[in-house]
Parts: sequence; C-alpha cells; structure tokens
Amino acid sequence: MKKFLFLIISAVLVVSCDLTKMPDGSISTENALTSVDDVLKFRADIYLSLRDGLCSEYPIYIPELMTDSFHASITFGNRNGEYYKWEITSIFGYVESLWQRSYYNVTLANFLEQGIAELLANNPDMTGSEKSQLDVVLGEAAFLKAYSMYFASQLYCGNYNAADAANTMGLMLLDGPVENPSDIAAYVGRSSLEETYDYIEKYIGIAEEKLAAVGPQVGSIYLTSDAVKALKARVALTKGDYSTAIAASTSLVDSGTYPLIDNEADFDRLWTNDSGEECIVQFWAGFSEGSLPGSNDYDYIGYNSSGIYSPNYIPEKWIVDAYDANDIRFSTWFKEREVTFGSIAGNVYLFYKFPGNPELRSPEANSNYINKIKPFRIAEQYLIAAEAFAMRGSGDDETNACKYLNALRSKRIPGYAETTYSGDKLVEEIREERVKELFGEGFRFADLKRWNKGFSRSEAQDDQIISNAGGTNTEFLSIAADSYQWLWPIPQSEIDANPQIRDEQNPGY
Repeated sequence: MKKFLFLIISAVLVVSCDLTKMPDGSISTENALTSVDDVLKFRADIYLSLRDGLCSEYPIYIPELMTDSFHASITFGNRNGEYYKWEITSIFGYVESLWQRSYYNVTLANFLEQGIAELLANNPDMTGSEKSQLDVVLGEAAFLKAYSMYFASQLYCGNYNAADAANTMGLMLLDGPVENPSDIAAYVGRSSLEETYDYIEKYIGIAEEKLAAVGPQVGSIYLTSDAVKALKARVALTKGDYSTAIAASTSLVDSGTYPLIDNEADFDRLWTNDSGEECIVQFWAGFSEGSLPGSNDYDYIGYNSSGIYSPNYIPEKWIVDAYDANDIRFSTWFKEREVTFGSIAGNVYLFYKFPGNPELRSPEANSNYINKIKPFRIAEQYLIAAEAFAMRGSGDDETNACKYLNALRSKRIPGYAETTYSGDKLVEEIREERVKELFGEGFRFADLKRWNKGFSRSEAQDDQIISNAGGTNTEFLSIAADSYQWLWPIPQSEIDANPQIRDEQNPGY
C-alpha cells in the first residue's frame, strides 16, 4: 500500500482478521450498514483492528528493541536491527505500516459513525434495544479513534508541553469520511499537537458517554467503561494533566474490582494461561476458530526443535539486576537457560513474559509464543496514580504516591517493607517500578521520551553471546534526550501522496 491515508479512505472496508482479504460474510462499503446486524459485523473489525493492529506483535516489541531493554544475540541476523541500532528512515516497513494501521482504524471508526447516523435516520421505528446496541458500537468506534491517534502520537509527534503545544506539529485529523479522495482540496495537513490531544480527548469523552452502561468485568474481552477510564488516565499522564490522571487511575484502583495478584502460582496462570486476573481488558483469541493475535515475544526465548535455546534478543544485565530475588515477577518472567550459538554457549536469563498459552496452539507444538493480549492491566493504573501524585507534588501528594507505589510492591515482593520516599528519589523509584512491571509490553520507548531522559545501553549478561559486543551502535548505544530520532519520520509514501504535508516532515528526515 503506497499511498496510505487517502488510499485507505477510498478503499473497501472489510471485516477480516487479515486486512488484505475479504472473508465470507464481509461487507463492502457500497452496500454496508443497512441493518443493525451489518453494524455488528463491522464491530468485530474494531476489536481485530485493536488487538492485531496496534496491541500485539511489532507495535509492542519494536519500541522495546529501540531502548535500553535488550541486547541482540550474535545470531540475530540483523532482524529488526535498523530499529535496534536507531537507523530508521521514512521508507522503512514498520514506519509505514504503523502509520497505515492507525489511520485505517480512524477510517473504520469514521465509516461506522456516518453509517450508524444514516441508519438511525432511515429507521425512525428502531427499538430501544437496537439503539442501545448501536450506541455501544459508537462508543467502541470512538475508543478506537482515540486509541489509534494516541498511539500514533507517541511515535510520530513530540512531547506535549502546554506552553508550545499550539505551535508543535501533531497528526492529520479526520472527523469523517472524505467524500472525494481525488480532490486535492479534501486532503488535510498536520494539526498542532494541542489540536491532536483535543481530538483524542474528544473521542475519549464520547466513548465515556456511550459505554457508560457497559460495566466492568475482570478480564473483559470487550471494551468497558473502565477501559475508557484506563485510556483516559494513560493519555492524561502523557499530557502532564496530573489531576485527570489521578482521578481516572485511582477510581479504578480504589474500586477493588481488579485485585493485584500476590503469589507466584496465580501470577503464572495470568501470563501463561491467560487467567484474565488483574486485566481491565484481555482480548479474546481462539485456536480452533483460527483467530490469534501476533506474539509479543520477538524470539526472546528461541527454543527450537533440537532442544536448544538461541534467542534473537536477550535482556540487558541491569534489567535482570533490578528485581528483588523473591519478586514474583522475576521468577515468572525470567528463566536462567543455557543458550547455544554454534560453538559458543553461555548461561543467561531469558525473558518469559509471553511463553505461549497451551490452549492457543496445536497439542503437538512446543509453543507459538502467543498469549491473549492484555492492553490494560490494573498494575499500570497503580503506577499512573503514583507518578501523577509525585509529579503534581502538592499537599499530601507524595504520601499518596508512596501509598500506590508501596501497594503494588507489597503484592509483587513477598515480605516487602513499605518505604517512604520524597522528591527526586520518589520519582526515581516510581520510574524503576514502571520498568519492572511493564517490561516488554511496549511502554519503555514512550516513557523515556516523555521523561526527556535519553538512554545508554549497558553491560550485557554475557558479552560473548551478543552482537558486536562493545559497539556504540549496539551494546553501548547512547541516545540523547534531544535526538530528533525520538520522533519517527512521517512515511515517505504519505508525504508523496498528500500535497498538504510536503513540507511537514519531522525534523532530521
């Protein structure tokens, strides 16, 4: 797909796991949305577009590989090496596809919004139950739009700063279908970052209204009112709107709906068997139905049919050292294994957060490393609350920040003694806890970016088994906080296709 946004706008939308195929029962835009049933068929695409489009596979692991989380092994074959080494350009595949996926989602949501409005106008005798169903889909579509533009902003836009957000480039914003994609006047340029966040918050507000009656359920496979709160808290923290982040996150944590796990057996069931505990949302997947997301494991384990471990990427030593020895996260997510690369072998800790649910693979397979996708967990909300209180820093805010930080640690570390922190030390401890709790889930790149920290990779667990040991573009890569590369380039295909953004490429590209 070479002309991204406006080719997507004019393309046929289909209900499909594979966005390039039209499966049985799919609907083209030429005759779509003549009934509530048509709308509900498209509803499935909302969930596939979230689960498979932005919440699993390379949208998750590529940002992790770009940070100080992993070292590439000596046989990684330069798989995603351009991202690992920070050598990306505007024509790279993931640069294009993550842009395309984000705007496909917006286009789908806009199509549903327009189609539902027309359906309601043409069917004045529709029942209250039918209208309620349509309201839910409208809420889910609004959530999809907000989530997708927020996701894109984390890669293609700079940090939000209220003082200059009105003069900082944001994204191209679409509130409805473009009637004539061949008309250059219909093309839109980049908005400001302030307008981009206003857009995101607008659709979060619509999702709040439309999904208000969809109550919480632990491990829900559908978006709920609590899922909207979770996204609202995440966006507010990114924006630096600490009061909103506090209100949204604490309402989830303090409700008690999603208790934290405090033992290794249950924690393993969450990550291996997808129990759904602690999950505000855990998207559905089924092996027998042929509906599986991509794996969030980018060959972190690398166990082959010969019984040998030869992963592509290995956690950095500082990651392994960050955990207490009795932390249930460490014992669940990190396993010491002998790895073998030809004649070279060594013992290191491998990353097992996504080991593969046995129910999502054939019985004879060792693993496909596929687990159900968990885009919103309650642990993140503890961390949002702690960080927002610490950053707001007024009155009892530091006391409250310590409360939520200690509450999370006390569940993860048996025998943990609560500790009081303040000032910079408090912020440092909360940031370290985000690393430990959210490691491998796609947060690290955006966290470092919004903290204006930059990073330097450091010592490997074993420098004999990593690629280009000692190299300044590999093992000891250092990226300054002000590097232009924290903003991904707008895809060249989009620049070429849209005359309105010919002069709006991100700096440095």
